[in-house]
Amino acid sequence: MKFLICGMGSIGVRHFQNLKKLGYDDIILYTTGQSVYPDVQNIIAETPKFSDINEALSHSPDVCIIANPTSLHVETALLAAKHGCHLYIEKPLSHSLEGLEELNAIVDEKNLITLVTYQFRHHPHIRLLRDLLVDKDKFGRPLWVSAQWSEYLPDWHPWEDYKKGYSARKDLGGGVLLTQIHPLNYLSFIFGGFKKLTVLTQSTGSLGIDVEDIADIQIEFENAMTGVIHIDYLQKPRVHKMTIITTSGRFEWDCHQNTLVFLNREGQQVSFPNEKFERNDMFVEMLENYILCIKSGKQTVCSIREATRELSLLGF
Repeated sequence: MKFLICGMGSIGVRHFQNLKKLGYDDIILYTTGQSVYPDVQNIIAETPKFSDINEALSHSPDVCIIANPTSLHVETALLAAKHGCHLYIEKPLSHSLEGLEELNAIVDEKNLITLVTYQFRHHPHIRLLRDLLVDKDKFGRPLWVSAQWSEYLPDWHPWEDYKKGYSARKDLGGGVLLTQIHPLNYLSFIFGGFKKLTVLTQSTGSLGIDVEDIADIQIEFENAMTGVIHIDYLQKPRVHKMTIITTSGRFEWDCHQNTLVFLNREGQQVSFPNEKFERNDMFVEMLENYILCIKSGKQTVCSIREATRELSLLGF
């Protein structure tokens, strides 16, 4: 199986190294050569590189991994899909719905396997929560959920000026709403589909960027639950946590502390340890599962069509 990776920033490098880890060496790269990721040229020194995507596609890759700026995702995906490539696209799928109807049509016509990379579906605690909530006799029926993901954007990539990264630039499809979209996706994984999303964003100006740095999402689920998500680029120390209220108590998850507990109404606490977890495990498992889907011809649960619906609900 031959892989084409488009974009060699930090996430492109991660996918490159994970493919190598899984034993896949038939890799080619489409890159502008402008990546400032530390030591990237040494990392990819022995790998064929192309500065023209059509030239890269002429080498007939089976899979195209799209890890360039958000604003280029659909343009790149359309070219790759027309060449018959399965598509592995970094989240968010896009910053608008433009071109997605055509892309979905090509994917359906050519029976391509697609994935938008929401790796938190592979976090052990997220998967465990989904399973635990099935046991309503023990943990109760879920009523409401809140999730928060707050980080300080200037700390993300110390090797580059944060104002130049795609996350901070409107012209590249940045902004906290789409860049930090993970909680929205993993809540749908745990609780099911959304009936309605109400979004409020704010650009505080405190970071000197031209995109929103705060977003709040009010959720109405198809199962009649409600919830809220808060995300921002402004806080340190960072916060990534979730609270689920049930008829029997509440779950509290802290991603950075790697803890998950359930507190019942009598004040008793149950902890669910996750001692062996490493962040890259999510990316490796996601990639492995995607390759299995290609081999079996089975579409993924985070397909382009599903991500298109998510963007539509957000009002893009």
